[in-house]
Amino acid sequence: MLDLLLQWLPIVIAILAVVVSWLLVSREKKARQALESKFAATELVLKNARHQHESLIKQFNELRAGTMGMSQKLADMANQLELLEDRQGEISMLDPEGKLYTRASKMVELGADVNELMEECDLPKAEAELLLRLQQKMAQPRRR
Repeated sequence: MLDLLLQWLPIVIAILAVVVSWLLVSREKKARQALESKFAATELVLKNARHQHESLIKQFNELRAGTMGMSQKLADMANQLELLEDRQGEISMLDPEGKLYTRASKMVELGADVNELMEECDLPKAEAELLLRLQQKMAQPRRR
């Protein structure tokens, strides 16, 4: 019996080795497939991230160009406003009647009456009354 067992022992060991090897190879194959699947998913995520990155860079560059354009336009508008203010100041200095009306308007805002306007600004009574009425209308809230 021992002889019989010794005869079959190498065959049994060989069969066991083949089965274990087959199990290990199939397990390795499944692990490899899982890794390849994860790698493919990672590549897809990376590809999408690159596309999104490129899109964001384009959007950023467009926004930057727009901002720079708007900054230039705002600077130009500020210069134009400054020129207009200078011109308006020059014109108001050249128009003596405009000075009187500006002064009279300020006095009305401060609470002057018709007589004060007539005396201080050399305005006729009708114009002084008109300025007072206009100021009162402007001070009233608008009704709908």
